[in-house]
Amino acid sequence: MMPRTPLKWCMVCVALFATEPLFGAQAVNSTPFCPQIQPQKGGVPGVAQYPLNSTDTLIYIDADRAVAQIKSTSTFTGNVRLRRGNICIGADRLTYDRRNNQVHADGHITLRNNGGDIITTPILNYRLDQETGYTGSARFHLAHNNARGTAKVIHVDGNNQLQLDDMRYTTCPPGNEDWVLSGSRLNLDKTTGVGTGRNVTLRFMHLPVLYMPYFSFPLTDKRKSGFLPPSFGNSTTLGTFFSAPYYFNIAPNYDATVTPRLMSKRGLQLQNQLRYLGSDYSGTAQLEYLPHDQTTGTDRAAAFLNHYQTLSPYWSTSTNLGWVSDPAYFTDLDEGTAFATQTYLPRQLQINYGGPIWQFGSALTGYQNLDPTIPTIDQPYSQLPQLWLSASSPSPPNSLRLQLQGEWDYFQRSASVVGQRLDVRPSISLPLRNAYAFFIPKVGMRYTGYELSGNGVPAPAEATPQRTLPTYSLDTGLEFERPLNLGHTAYTQTLEPRIFYLYVPYRNQDTLPLFDTGEPDFSFNNLFRDNRFVGADRVGDADHFVLALTSRFLETDTGIQHLRLSIGRIVNIRQPIITLPPPFAFSTAAASANSVGVIRARLSQNWYLRSGLEWDSHGNTNQLGDFLVQYHPKSNSIINVGYRYSRGQELQSDISAQWPLSARWTGLARWNYSQFDHRTLQGYFGLQYRSCCWAIRIVKQHLILSTGVADNAVVFELELTGLGKLGTPMQSPLQQGQFIFE
Repeated sequence: MMPRTPLKWCMVCVALFATEPLFGAQAVNSTPFCPQIQPQKGGVPGVAQYPLNSTDTLIYIDADRAVAQIKSTSTFTGNVRLRRGNICIGADRLTYDRRNNQVHADGHITLRNNGGDIITTPILNYRLDQETGYTGSARFHLAHNNARGTAKVIHVDGNNQLQLDDMRYTTCPPGNEDWVLSGSRLNLDKTTGVGTGRNVTLRFMHLPVLYMPYFSFPLTDKRKSGFLPPSFGNSTTLGTFFSAPYYFNIAPNYDATVTPRLMSKRGLQLQNQLRYLGSDYSGTAQLEYLPHDQTTGTDRAAAFLNHYQTLSPYWSTSTNLGWVSDPAYFTDLDEGTAFATQTYLPRQLQINYGGPIWQFGSALTGYQNLDPTIPTIDQPYSQLPQLWLSASSPSPPNSLRLQLQGEWDYFQRSASVVGQRLDVRPSISLPLRNAYAFFIPKVGMRYTGYELSGNGVPAPAEATPQRTLPTYSLDTGLEFERPLNLGHTAYTQTLEPRIFYLYVPYRNQDTLPLFDTGEPDFSFNNLFRDNRFVGADRVGDADHFVLALTSRFLETDTGIQHLRLSIGRIVNIRQPIITLPPPFAFSTAAASANSVGVIRARLSQNWYLRSGLEWDSHGNTNQLGDFLVQYHPKSNSIINVGYRYSRGQELQSDISAQWPLSARWTGLARWNYSQFDHRTLQGYFGLQYRSCCWAIRIVKQHLILSTGVADNAVVFELELTGLGKLGTPMQSPLQQGQFIFE
């Protein structure tokens, strides 16, 4: 054996190739069903891993034989290892030119950098000081995203730049090429996290599916411009459709998504979304355009803007604007459920002031009617403008508190009574509280005045109606606690009785218009309202007590609430007289219900229950009810079973689930059925398959649109790992079944 060269050598450098497989290690998308990548056969053996040091500029070489010329060229053969800074080279034969700091290697060559990227090739030319070089026909593995492939030539520029000529590229494990990019050139820049290709063909399941003269994609999970996973399918209203979103990473706080959508029944639609975020503002702007709808023969468009701006610590503004070219826009063109069942499109500009004592706001609120069949009397009024003011006196605990609430509105609607309304509500209360009790007497007054015009105001005397009503209330309650052991768990049980008394005298209000008044959803908390109606046009007369009792079970160590039981009942001293005529009385069942029971339960670590019941104690009939039981054992597994009931109006069951069927398959489904209409209001069934390097989602859905027409659709979405990611389905049961433990 020839003597060792006097260059500094490193036996440990051999270790870099011992336990690091050529196409293995540190797979980004490793899952239990993905095969473990094995070391490449024919690679150079080693013993133990040794970290590279980018600050070390010395050259370490180890070989079986060496012919060294210190000032010119040295030749090393047999299990050669060279390490310098960020790289380590293994080869059968290596020539080192000291004058040019140039390496030429041949045989079984492996080039590895400190990021774990590996290139194997029979030929390598490399400039050590510049960290640049090129290979012959080569195979590569990128550790940061588990990509691999082949190239006729690989140009290396530093630790973060690769140029692959005549290449094949995939993130599938060895032995699996379900998808492959092939093309004349591919540039991989880890500094920017971007890969760009020229004359690229995408093959999926060995079939060419897409050719692109230019293509870019992300190398990491960081935001990056490029195509997002496409979706395609078939719908009753759209026909066969295909969309291919392109994402623009404009700046760290700006991005945009442009989505061309081709529909066989409609044509080519362009959808654009811009998102922005600043230190004192945020928002989203959307624009959609469909030239010459093939079904209607018209141009169709939509625009939306949501913006929030902080002007100062106390002042802020918000904007919510929406516009569509025609009322049927969403029912014809939205294959999802976000707007397809909507009958009004709100528009609002708002400014707010929130100080320690005074709060002020102003808004312009309008609507676009999306259902022409709705009569004018059932459509909401526009408030142009709306001004509100409130104040609360700063007061120490257990002292008098003064409050003021006021609102001025100008209501507009075609062919209707229009005009302005002033509503002022001053009040004084004495909230007395301690650790186990509260006692809050309150006296208030409500003045409401109008200036009316338009249809339905036949006489001047009816143009300025007014109403003044006093309000008296007393709210008091106690809170008892006791320790309770159930099994091996310590709990704290509370018992919270509460009595609420309300008195509002009767005033005839038939001459007052109905601008924005209706009935709230009846619930346990609404038992303690000082007005049975929402809005200022009606103040319900009242002379009643509310008797309520709540009990909670709190885990002592964690404070987690495992159970809350609440029951309340209105006991009328005098039956109320004021009611709302149809269609303003949205729920006659709620109007006649005077007792409420609510349960919220965490039955175990994975089981939850929510239920409410409202009934008429006088007629002994159930009026409203809802029930939801949820099983949520894992972050990706959920089952929801729900039921809603409103006497004479609604009877619906709602079942949804998302569940892993195997290591690769996940199912999701929902069935929302109306017993009153004897039909499915919304239903879908979907499957998602995820392999090591790709995923596909297929969803079949059925939806009753706001027009009453049924829309059926099948949607496909495809993800190629490393080129984009599927998002959460808009109809995911995980979102629909979010459990709110009040």
